[in-house]
Amino acid sequence: MIKLTVSSLIALVAMTLMSFTATPQFEAVALVTLRAGTAVSLTLNQEVNANDFSVGNTVEFLVKTNVTVNGQVVIAAGSPAEGMIKDVVKSCEKGCKEKRCSKIIISVETAQSVDGQSVLLNSIPLTVQADCCCNEAAVAKIGTSVSAKVRNDININA
Repeated sequence: MIKLTVSSLIALVAMTLMSFTATPQFEAVALVTLRAGTAVSLTLNQEVNANDFSVGNTVEFLVKTNVTVNGQVVIAAGSPAEGMIKDVVKSCEKGCKEKRCSKIIISVETAQSVDGQSVLLNSIPLTVQADCCCNEAAVAKIGTSVSAKVRNDININA
């Protein structure tokens, strides 16, 4: 039988633990400033039918291409973005006396940066209008392109 002293047992446990401990590896993180006015290209990530949405509803977008600052990606292609319904005119029901055109107006509000922050955006509102038929709803299709610009300077860990 092998006799171990307390100190030799502690040394054995310490050596065993050190052999299993991985050396932490850290990626260099650069703090970069994304400037106001930087362009962001997006696409609509859901179909929006005027009859199914109301003013204030959230709409999903995706960032189309990487947004970079000094070679660092600050908003990655495929990142989620959100917009909002600013105005909507639903289609009329059959037999309505008032002939109005259905339309939807959507603005892009935010996009997610690589460090998880919400980047505030300004966009020219996306306006979709149906033919002026009494019962046809305006529909914004998945993949519709929208351009936006960063609203204010923001520091991002890239």
